[in-house]
Amino acid sequence: MKENELKNEKSVDVLSFKQLESQKIVLPQDLFRSSFTWFCYEIYKSLAFRIWMLLWLPLSVWWKLSNNFIYPLIVSLLVLFLGPIFVLVICGLSRKRSLSKQLIQFCKEVTENTPSSDPHDWEVVAANLNSYLYENKAWNTRYFFFNAMGCQEAFRTTLLEPFSLKKDEAAKVKSFKDSVPYIEEALGVYFTEVEKQWKLFNTEKSWSPVGLEDAKLPKEAYRFKLTWILKRIFNLRCLPLFLYYFLIVYTSGNADLISRFLFPVVMFFIMTRDFQNMRMIVLSVKMEHKMQFLSTIINEEESGANGWDEIAKKINRFLFKKKVWNNEEFFYDGLDCEWFFSCFFYHLLSLKKLCGLLR
Repeated sequence: MKENELKNEKSVDVLSFKQLESQKIVLPQDLFRSSFTWFCYEIYKSLAFRIWMLLWLPLSVWWKLSNNFIYPLIVSLLVLFLGPIFVLVICGLSRKRSLSKQLIQFCKEVTENTPSSDPHDWEVVAANLNSYLYENKAWNTRYFFFNAMGCQEAFRTTLLEPFSLKKDEAAKVKSFKDSVPYIEEALGVYFTEVEKQWKLFNTEKSWSPVGLEDAKLPKEAYRFKLTWILKRIFNLRCLPLFLYYFLIVYTSGNADLISRFLFPVVMFFIMTRDFQNMRMIVLSVKMEHKMQFLSTIINEEESGANGWDEIAKKINRFLFKKKVWNNEEFFYDGLDCEWFFSCFFYHLLSLKKLCGLLR
């Protein structure tokens, strides 16, 4: 009986894939110049932004009526600088809340359209959900997901990891309530497609490196790892920041020594994090690259530090040959490669089905 109800609800609520096939799938990435302009549009259309703009009306009246400009100035500065932070936080929370209320619909779309781990497979799901959220007044624009990768990432962070990491059925029901059977069905469909893609990759697309005798890791070319990191993170984008820093040093004289010290430390930390995240983004653009990384780890015969060194060499060569990275220095050494795997991939391997897939 329950299975029939699930099928009936699915057929009623899920947008027909054939209907979308007859027309070109249009996502915000096809309409906006960049993700930044899309983001600005979403902020502009948000309720939080409108409230922030309306706050300037009573402030302007206060400026005219007040004899003392100090207090209106202080409040205006607070609204000016803290307002955008408030708007961004509220918009982020609103997106999470809107999506969390539509988990069943999200699962139905995944079950119906059977996307795999390839981002292109998520275009139909993203387009359907964008239309559904707007038409059902769950979101105030037609552009909730900018592209397919955004939809896939939402599936991972909202459903895949939170649900799979729950230890027992009671914990799942407590967190996801009536969505549990739909989520289980959607995850089953997703893992089936991922398994098909993994087997196809291993039989047809896996890349085998040749001529690695001359391959060297960056640790053999650089005296210190810090030198390698500095070469990676310092580029023309950082030039304005450091010109600004030298201007501060020049104009402040001997004062404000703490700021002089903290500024470069904070900037170094931010740029290092940006570099690490950029490497993950580069490796995630194509599913082929992620699968090659995992396949290389699984098929490596050596173990321990030497094994990770060999993996690092192979991936460095692979990404350079595929023109994904501009040199053979993606990983500094085996330890860096192992850290990267632990940081960005290991938590996924705790999922039972994915563990079974990669054995």
